[in-house]
Amino acid sequence: MRVCAALALLLLAAGCVTGPKVVTPEPPPVPEDGPPVPEDNEVVLSEGTQVVADAPWGRIKIEAGPGLRRVYSWRGLRRGVVLEPREERMGGSLGIHFEGRPPVWEDADGLTEVDLEEGQKRFETVDDAMVWMQIRRLRYVWNNSGLVVGWKPHEDTLQVEVWQFYIDGEQPTSLPDADDARITTGPVEVVPQEMKPVLEYPDGRREPYEPEAAPADASKADDDSAPAGECNWFERLFNQCPKADTTESDDSAEPAEPAAAGGADAAESPDADGDDADSTTDDDAAQPDEPESAPRAEIDGSTVNVRSRATTDSEVLFQVQQGDSVGILKKENDWSYVEFDDGRKGWVADFLLKQ
Repeated sequence: MRVCAALALLLLAAGCVTGPKVVTPEPPPVPEDGPPVPEDNEVVLSEGTQVVADAPWGRIKIEAGPGLRRVYSWRGLRRGVVLEPREERMGGSLGIHFEGRPPVWEDADGLTEVDLEEGQKRFETVDDAMVWMQIRRLRYVWNNSGLVVGWKPHEDTLQVEVWQFYIDGEQPTSLPDADDARITTGPVEVVPQEMKPVLEYPDGRREPYEPEAAPADASKADDDSAPAGECNWFERLFNQCPKADTTESDDSAEPAEPAAAGGADAAESPDADGDDADSTTDDDAAQPDEPESAPRAEIDGSTVNVRSRATTDSEVLFQVQQGDSVGILKKENDWSYVEFDDGRKGWVADFLLKQ
């Protein structure tokens, strides 16, 4: 064992053995800060504060500052944008905004651009405010103080709006259908995006990392003599794992029971072979029955990633286009395992499907 270990270390040091290594990627970068907010512009969030909203499309957190920077966290993702101050009022608001692809931005599960708004909205009556929200493209959540948040992923664009409503020049104290429990504000709490380990190859290629289960008996891990079909660590290192011999000797086979010639036992047998009609093989049990008619859906995005697992950290198997038809085979959290008409299968985020 010690000789094998020494030889392996020498080969690794000499560069004779190369292979993937397990690495944990750094979280996607966000802008360090932004310029100060101009005094004339009307923002909602003070620097160093955050708002967390349980909106119809799910939970989103928005961190404010430094300056015009805003950091958005949703569905396990985290991205930052330096917003731009509006130079003239748009729909009555002189807030801050950004449209397009930010300078510092990594693909966020197919989202490559943003449409972001933050500002104040002034209405004469409560009914005017309610009608305005009804005709907008987003579905909002709001509290009794007039803080309104809405967001959704649309094709390749992340859309987020944060508004402070004023009714007849005053901040409201009560609004219809408001839910104070779904919006919370407070000091910024930075939570970096959680990254999962990946396998990184010498050429820079990366693949999802699936850790192996630990051996049941730790003492066996140090044993140089592994049974046929198993590998010790040295054989795995040099890709010298022996193939398992699946053949069995004739001596090990037990003689088959003779079939009953007749009588009561034979009469109770459901068929001539003596097999129970309700019995299933191990292979049958291992394969879940697929529904006879899987629910159908369409891809709702200009270019959508189809992944190997139900996570944005997994490998992109291929990309598909708007309108492609799929059958939904199963669901996991906010993901669906789908099959395309040409037989390809993979995981797609639910918000990129239209049923």
